[in-house]
Amino acid sequence: MHKKVKKDIDNLFKAYYNGFKQIVEPFKKLAEFRNGFSNPVEHYPFLILRRKSMLTKTHATFFIIGFMLYVCLMIVVGIICSKGKSKGKDYLTGGGKMPMYLIFATMGATLIGTGSSIGATANGFKNGFGGSAYGMGAALGILALVLVAKKSKLRAKNLLTMAEEAQFHYNGNKMVKAVMSFMMYIIEVVWLGNHINGGATYLSYVTGMDLTTSKLVAVLAFGIYVIIGGYLAVVWTDLIQLTVLVIGFIAITAIAIPMAGGWGNISGTITAAGKAGNLSFYGVKSMGGMALFSLMFSIAIPCLGTPTYRMRIYTAKDDKTAIRALSLSGWLLLIFSLLPAIIGMAAFTIATNTGAQAVLEQPDFAFTYIATVVLGPVLGLMFMISGLSATMSSGDSDAIAGVTILIQDIYPIITGRQLDDEKVGKYSRVATVATLLLAFFATLFAKDVMSYISNVIGSIIPGVSIAMLLGACWKRATWQGGIASVGVGTLFGVLYLAVPAFSSAVAGIFTGPAIPATLVALAAEVIVSLCTKKEEMSEEERLALVVESRGAVK
Repeated sequence: MHKKVKKDIDNLFKAYYNGFKQIVEPFKKLAEFRNGFSNPVEHYPFLILRRKSMLTKTHATFFIIGFMLYVCLMIVVGIICSKGKSKGKDYLTGGGKMPMYLIFATMGATLIGTGSSIGATANGFKNGFGGSAYGMGAALGILALVLVAKKSKLRAKNLLTMAEEAQFHYNGNKMVKAVMSFMMYIIEVVWLGNHINGGATYLSYVTGMDLTTSKLVAVLAFGIYVIIGGYLAVVWTDLIQLTVLVIGFIAITAIAIPMAGGWGNISGTITAAGKAGNLSFYGVKSMGGMALFSLMFSIAIPCLGTPTYRMRIYTAKDDKTAIRALSLSGWLLLIFSLLPAIIGMAAFTIATNTGAQAVLEQPDFAFTYIATVVLGPVLGLMFMISGLSATMSSGDSDAIAGVTILIQDIYPIITGRQLDDEKVGKYSRVATVATLLLAFFATLFAKDVMSYISNVIGSIIPGVSIAMLLGACWKRATWQGGIASVGVGTLFGVLYLAVPAFSSAVAGIFTGPAIPATLVALAAEVIVSLCTKKEEMSEEERLALVVESRGAVK
């Protein structure tokens, strides 16, 4: 009987895999064309690792079934919690009166994403306590956002999007809103692509699916319940996923340390390997002061320029609720950030002592190494689901934020009209599919999770972040200065990404684009603002212009 059941499960898995294989074949060819080769091993180095640490067929089947069941659970939760509450604009805002515990949960789950889990574990493997740098940077960025929210009392102004906030700060200027809308949509697609890429990497390793197929599966995993339930589905599934990933990482940390022989053996192994600097404060002696600061900064500055985080403020019950929820989530991330770093260090110790050369050569797969090879199927599934929760909870938030920008900002800019309430839900679901597809295509050009964040994210967001910060906190900032910040900062980022000689020169000094892009954006806004006249307007006048720019209802 057992063999028959196992055979049936294996056949089901084969059918599932073969079906997806047919769907993604064109996308695989596109990825291969983009990289100029036909040998998948050259593009997907994880296949080499997988061949050397191959899971048994039984384990692979166990993992995929667990993954599918978890996804199904999230879909069911999303449907139930959003039933009757995802029509019209509620699809985008969930009614706009979220209590503190839901805002905290969705904010915390969004913050603890691909970078602070999968990427941080890999960074912990390579740089010890330096793996906590991502979480430290994000926590500092969110706490800075709290100060902005306190000063501006954003929730009380009933703003719908970050582009509207920018318009409000810059005297209701429509050009600012237009520029910010398109930039912020690009930012959301890029962030979403990062989460898809990170989740697909370990999913591919665990299940044996090729990377392109895994990316499609990762998109569908959270895309289905977002399409069905909208913002409420995102918020309620985030509550569950935050619980799962925090408990999961705490449990795995408690298990991984003794499996590695205790903390004494971990520190001894790291020291014996010539990596004593990994044990220093945030791995500063290993990474170097500038590299550490650059990584933290490249994570902190986007927190001020990413619409996903602002959306939690706009949909909270009131300003007090939003500020408390954001503050708690920032402190949670600061503490949580230690866990993936320690897990990465334990993984390094185990890999070193067992001669696991494959993972030592490919530290980016430390997360999957722990989940599959070290922990075994049951505990490994727990760890995998925790990582999956991090990816899904961040991906769903970026997806709904991107859709909100398309519907609330870009559509009225293009058409001059708002959608009526009946059409918002329908158009939003179409926009969700489009946004997920764009992010999926973006991942075909992405590889390493942390370098993707440091280079791509660090290139395109600083200009927007500076414009938002100075607009809210500097009374002398003009709309011309805000446009200059976005334009100069973005141009710097594009040059960094597109011109190898330029990026090499910058990286030789700053190790990444975030700091210099921020500096040039800051200089541009200050200079242009001082050279242009600012028209004095009351808050009421600025808010009236924001409302007017939304357009007439169609």
